[in-house]
Amino acid sequence: MSPPPADAVGSYGPEAIEWIEKVERKTLRWWQALAITRQLEHRQDGSLCHRVVLESAPRRAGKSVRVRGVALWRMAHPEVFGEVQNVLHTGSDVAICREIQRGAWRWAEEDAGWTVSRSNGKEAMETPTGDRWLVRAQTAVYGYDVGFGVVDEAWDVKPDTVSEGLEPATLERLSPQIHLTSTAHRRATSLMRSRIQSALTAADPSTLFLLWAAPADADPGDPEVWRAASPYWSEDRRQMIAGKYATAQAGEVDPQADDPDPMAGFTAQYLNVWTLKATTIERGQGVVDGDEWEALSDTRPTRAPDAAAVESWFGEGVSLALAWKVGDRAVVSISDHPDLPQAAEALKAAGFAGTATIGASLLEDPAFSGMKAQKGQGRTGAAVHDLDRLLSEDAFRHDGGEHLTRQALAVRTLPGADGPRMVSSVRADAVKAAVWAAHSARTLAPPRSPVVVL
Repeated sequence: MSPPPADAVGSYGPEAIEWIEKVERKTLRWWQALAITRQLEHRQDGSLCHRVVLESAPRRAGKSVRVRGVALWRMAHPEVFGEVQNVLHTGSDVAICREIQRGAWRWAEEDAGWTVSRSNGKEAMETPTGDRWLVRAQTAVYGYDVGFGVVDEAWDVKPDTVSEGLEPATLERLSPQIHLTSTAHRRATSLMRSRIQSALTAADPSTLFLLWAAPADADPGDPEVWRAASPYWSEDRRQMIAGKYATAQAGEVDPQADDPDPMAGFTAQYLNVWTLKATTIERGQGVVDGDEWEALSDTRPTRAPDAAAVESWFGEGVSLALAWKVGDRAVVSISDHPDLPQAAEALKAAGFAGTATIGASLLEDPAFSGMKAQKGQGRTGAAVHDLDRLLSEDAFRHDGGEHLTRQALAVRTLPGADGPRMVSSVRADAVKAAVWAAHSARTLAPPRSPVVVL
């Protein structure tokens, strides 16, 4: 899920959810409420933050109920947006779109007093103030003003339906949104595949990205994978997926999956695994490339270190950083240890006699009892940003150790409202410890010249 944009000050979600639950006469699932809240984030002036909502979840998660609810809420509340609302709904099959709208026909006529047209190909709902919800085929989306465009089962929708039909129709509208929603399919057009690929590899604050899916290399027969990939879970859903998996294992094709490969149809429909380009997806920005990092290698001094820092990474290990001040630069050496006692022993053995910087969650550990220590704190993303700043100032060198090198080349961040945020899941304790130690070493006062008395 993409993070809230920096200019978001609130969301219309709570009011919309309350209204939708009253109209639908049901309680929204947690993920539906979350998605609606994120979709309706707004700026200080009240305009919506997201121009595109890109959403994908496994089959039968509840996407249709949420789409219908948002469409009805926008129609019923044009004053929120400052203009009449035109909802244009298309998808892979008009019948599917019609079915979603049909769920609101009775309420619209009997409770809201709206006009409903049920004619095939001309399905529409209209309020007394002129707000409309039109269902149209892919080839019939042209020529309308669109405040809210819905593309359902977008895996089978041609890209130009959106790029040449819906998106130009949102120009000059107030708070327009295009909502693309679909479950994965191996024979998908480039519409969803390219947009998901782009969302995974680049940050676009105007796009809200919501993806529930299993990793491509996950075990398709593991019930824990089924559950993790599902935004909504129940015993009934577990039994349904178990049955579908057994069918796929037996080599039987699922008509709903519409795929000649039974297992590929299963992973697409119920684990929501998309077939994207065969490229390594690396989202965010790295700090330094391999050649640049290698050029920063330097020999560590033989004297006792000027600074030291210790940080751990969720039980995966403990990094000890030792740093020396050499001119205006810091030279850092990192060692990896299985636990805190061994890291503390290595720190003592290094001959360091100053105040060590210890991660905030480690400071009270008995391993550091009797040592002079100060609290190391701050988000990992901020530490990565600090490393980048040290490199740009030519103030950092390292001894070529593999532990720090691996982490420094792997960490990736994206800009966030409160500073850089991590988007990589690799260890970064060596980076944090290195930054703390480098800062401590560089801020040491220069040695005082001896006073000679004659």
